[in-house]
Parts: sequence; C-alpha cells; structure tokens
Amino acid sequence: MSQFLWARTLTPREVLLFFLAASFLFIFPLVQADYFYNDDNWRALVAGGGWREEGRVVIEWLYNVLSFSSASADLFPLPLFIATTAVSFALKSLVFFYFERPTLVHCLVVLPIWYNPFLLQNLSYHYDGPAMALGLVALIHAVIWSSDKIWRNVLVPALLLALALSIYQVLIGFFIAMCCVEVIRLVWQGKPSQQVLRLIGCKLVAIGVGVSVYYLTAYQLMTGARQVLLPLDISSLLEIGNRLSFLARMFDGWVTEGAQALVWGGALLTLVGYVWGGIGLVRRAESPWREAPLLFCYLLAPAVLLFCIPGITLFFAEFNYGVRTLVAFSALLLLVFFLGLQMLMRLHARLGLVLLIPLLAMLSFSFGHGRVLSLQKQQEAVVLASLAYDINHSPLRDKDRIYMIPELKANWLPAASGLFAAMPAQQYVLGVGYVLLPESLPRAGITNVYLAKDPMVIASIRRGDFSPIVSTRFYDLFVIHDSGYISMKKPQGDPDVVSKLCLFVDVERCR
Repeated sequence: MSQFLWARTLTPREVLLFFLAASFLFIFPLVQADYFYNDDNWRALVAGGGWREEGRVVIEWLYNVLSFSSASADLFPLPLFIATTAVSFALKSLVFFYFERPTLVHCLVVLPIWYNPFLLQNLSYHYDGPAMALGLVALIHAVIWSSDKIWRNVLVPALLLALALSIYQVLIGFFIAMCCVEVIRLVWQGKPSQQVLRLIGCKLVAIGVGVSVYYLTAYQLMTGARQVLLPLDISSLLEIGNRLSFLARMFDGWVTEGAQALVWGGALLTLVGYVWGGIGLVRRAESPWREAPLLFCYLLAPAVLLFCIPGITLFFAEFNYGVRTLVAFSALLLLVFFLGLQMLMRLHARLGLVLLIPLLAMLSFSFGHGRVLSLQKQQEAVVLASLAYDINHSPLRDKDRIYMIPELKANWLPAASGLFAAMPAQQYVLGVGYVLLPESLPRAGITNVYLAKDPMVIASIRRGDFSPIVSTRFYDLFVIHDSGYISMKKPQGDPDVVSKLCLFVDVERCR
C-alpha cells in the first residue's frame, strides 16, 4: 500500500482518473447547492447575453453551441462537468510536463491550480464559471506548449491567450504568473541559461501577439466601464494604495488560527526553496553575460507573480472587490507546492504526503462554501415567498408595473454565522450583499417587477417621505404615482449572533 501511496510511478490513465476524482470532488458542493449566483439571475431569464459588450464573446459562442440555439440556456451543471473534465486532462498534461515519471505526490503539486479557494466564487456562477475554467485550460496548454519551431512556440500560445482573454480578461495574470513559475522551475532543475532565456523571450512575444489579436477582435465589441482606466494623477496612486490595502486585509482574514501553521510552514519552505535555487544559479559554471540576465529574471519572477494576483484590475476605474478576479493565486499555490515538495523530499522521501494536509483544508473550504450557498438559497426562498404573498395581498397586486430598489450591502446571513466564525474568509468568497434581486420574482410567478431607476422617487423613499403599506424586516412596499415600489432593506441584526445561539443551546441543555 505504501508503495502505491508515495513511490509508484503512475500511468497516464491512473493520473487522469486521479484528477477526475479530485476535481469533481471539489465542485460537488457547488453542484449540490445549485445556487443562482449574481448575474445568473438575469441571464437565466433572457437565456444569456451581455458577454459580447464585455469583450467576452467566446462565452456566448460556447453556450450557443451547448444550447444548440442562438440563445444561451442555463444548462447547469452540464457546462461545469465539461469544464471540470477538461481541467482534469490539462492537469494530467501539466504533471507529465513537470515530472518525467509522476507519482501520486507529484499529482498533488499541480492540484492547487483547481483547489484554489478563490476560484470558488468564479465556479459558483452557472454561466461564467465553467467558461472561465476552460480559459484556465487554454492557458495551461499555452504554458506547456513546446515545438521545434520558434514561430510555433510563439503563435500557438498567443492564440490560446487571445482565446482566454475573450473569455475573461484577467486571465492574462494567470498566464504571466504561470510563466514566472516556469522560470523558477527551470532554474531549480538546472536548465541552461540559454534555454530559460529563450523561453522568456518566446513567452513575452506570445503575450504581445496574443494581446494584439484580442485587441483587434473581441476587444472591439467591448463597451462601457470596462474600458475606462484610472487617470494618471496622484489620486489614482492613492486609490491603488487603498485597493492594495483592502486586498491585504482580505488575505489576513484567510489566516485563521487553525491555518496559521500551514501558511507559515508553506511560506518558509517556499522561501528556503527559492533561495536554494538562487544559490544553485549563482554557483553555475556559466559565462557572466548569460548568468546575469537569468539571475535578474529569477529575482524578478516572484515580484511579477505577486503583482499578477490583483493584476490589471488595479488600474481600471471600476474596481471589482470580489475574489473572483484573483485567479492568478492558483499559480502562487503551484509555486508553493512545487518548492515545498523539493524541500520536503530532501528531508525524507515520504514527507511529500504532507501536501495532503493543505489540500484537505482547501477541500474543506469548498464544502463549507457549498453550505453557505445552500443557506443563502434557503433565505432568499423564504424572503421571496413572503414578498410574493404580500404583493398578492396588497394593492400592488393590481399594478401594471412594480419597481424594486435593491439593497446591495445587506450582508445578512445569520444562519451561516457559525460557519463564518470558523471560516471568516467565507464571507469574502460568498460576495452576496443583496437579500433579493428583481430577477428573482419570476420564480414566484410575478413577472412585472423591474429595477427602479427614477432617482427622485428613490431618494424620496430613502428619506422616508412616503409611508409603506407593508413593512417587514427585509422590505417595505409602497404605492407611488399609481406604481408599486419594493424597497429592500438592510436587516438590523445582533452582531453577537453566535454567542447568543450558544447561550440558547446551554439553556436548553439545562432544562
């Protein structure tokens, strides 16, 4: 058994079966929850849409093909199953690219690309999640592509990059970060400087060509705020600083008491492994004019990789505070696992199995996220049923049009308070601030609810100029100018929910 666990070389079929099992296990909680996440609410109603204007036209084509239609039907979880299978094949190719005779431990090294907790927010989307996963697949193949012809080593990765950008623009950060990992890996393996520098040159040209192809094609369809960059002034530097501070606070929330040993242990192993590789590079018997440029690239690679985690989103006027933009974090996890394995194996051959511990922590986080999505879904169903009842038993029932003023900063999910206490980062990954959206009403058979856009009426309601005809913890109902209005509210709850629930449990036990 031990021979199978840590030392036996696996066949390609065994490696693929391992990745299929592990990858599908990671997404099982999302499939079980089956939650309509953010944009899914309106895209499911209109059968897709909106991607072309975002410069992501490949997503539209993907769902047109899967729907056998010019529309994009919600076929969840079929697209996610297809994407997960493709990811499994890509991880299999990557592990054979990294290791000539891979074992089970070697498979653990590349698994964090998929087990990245930040990916959970992406994968929670019925529509965008599977497409983004296919973009990762394209970029993994762009990194490992190799040919005897230099022009092929540029053109093929460039086209794959352009394809990925047409799915999700921030994936360029993942590609650059993976290239940084590749530079560090090749230096660690003692590859000649000429080979590593040639790789860097090919990838830089591929990035230029790929971005140009994307700019001349899908980018031309883009409209709106996604094209607007921050102005070149001092205020923009301050804004970028604020964004970085937010990301630093968010990352700090991930380091819970139970995970501190894993985080610091992984960081220490990575640092030692990186320094070890640098010392090996300096000690090489190569000419300085070749060694110096490679040493510069080796020293620069970690900084570039870390910058790629927030990436280009830092410079856009409209900053997305959701963790779904941090896909390049997968490359950082890959580097940590690769260097960590090198150090552990030098201490003892069986210590490579230690990598199972952080992977188990990531899998536990996925299952916790699935529970949070299920609780959010249940809460929305209860509020929707209450709202539908109040509409049908009030003057709003006879109104032709009803307008909703959503509350996007409610952050109200008391049922998950215990899970949030154990895993505070779940609140960042959930990323659902609303209690209910207008697109949810058709699920209750109410099809005449629209998003309120009249600023004067919205301001009057928020000032309290009108008295509600129905008032609950979650919403108020109004009749204004012969139209119905639903004003969603930010529920005012007790922040000490967990301790009071524990007190209630203790009282019950005493009885």
